[in-house]
Amino acid sequence: MPPRIAAAPWATVLLFLPLVGCAPAQDLLDRAVPGTGVLTQLDPVDRVDRDAPFAGSPAEDYGLGFPVPEAEAVGPYSQEQVERSYAHTQELLEAVYLNEDAVFGEDNSELTGLLTGQTLEWYLDNLGNKDHELNSRHLPFNLTHGTAEPIGDEVRVDGGMRAEAARDDQGWDYLSVVTEYTIVHPVAGGSASTRLVTSHFGEVGFYDVGAEELEAAPMWSRAVAPVHCVEEYTFTPSYGDDHPEGDQPKGAVEDAYDLEASRDLEQCGSVRDT
Repeated sequence: MPPRIAAAPWATVLLFLPLVGCAPAQDLLDRAVPGTGVLTQLDPVDRVDRDAPFAGSPAEDYGLGFPVPEAEAVGPYSQEQVERSYAHTQELLEAVYLNEDAVFGEDNSELTGLLTGQTLEWYLDNLGNKDHELNSRHLPFNLTHGTAEPIGDEVRVDGGMRAEAARDDQGWDYLSVVTEYTIVHPVAGGSASTRLVTSHFGEVGFYDVGAEELEAAPMWSRAVAPVHCVEEYTFTPSYGDDHPEGDQPKGAVEDAYDLEASRDLEQCGSVRDT
């Protein structure tokens, strides 16, 4: 068993501060990904056309779901192993971002059912970790209960995945499925509405632990906008109220749809209208 999995593949967590406009989730790749933006209108704003919730945004041209590329052998890993790893990565992403019970109801059982071995043990053992940065509740994508409901039944996605042969910092070889996506959820809180834009970065590491299947270890981070700058495990959407919770935004106004810009954010900042 690779020690990296046995000890916890997420042991290099740096920071978790859901930020107004763009919250950095737990950094599982030795870097923190902070977020952007506070909106300061006097009253919450109904920003989304509920009959066409992506109209006027870049997400209007995005697709649905997480498509899987055609599999090819990578290094010592066969085409079949890569194909299975792509399919499992797709299932993990769908369980995290497309399952309404998880996103809006904090029911992460579908995700838990996809984890195995010591990855599952790590997740279950650390759900109550008193160290906020190490708590495994950073792995799913949950909105704060009662703060949002979905608009329509579509979530738009842009980005992709790719397979690479990799070696971790402890010298263990593994198959890496790199994942980089922009994910857009139209949400409403009462009469107010917005589009939540998530910049997702990371990988799912597939390790040969002697079992029939490679063991999957999700290692990812995310930035979300617009949400309040508060330290919590869930994301609280910001609908433009005049009293944002938590830290105040800093720096230049950013585009929440700019995946590359979101990758390097290091503080609670401001975002343009999503």
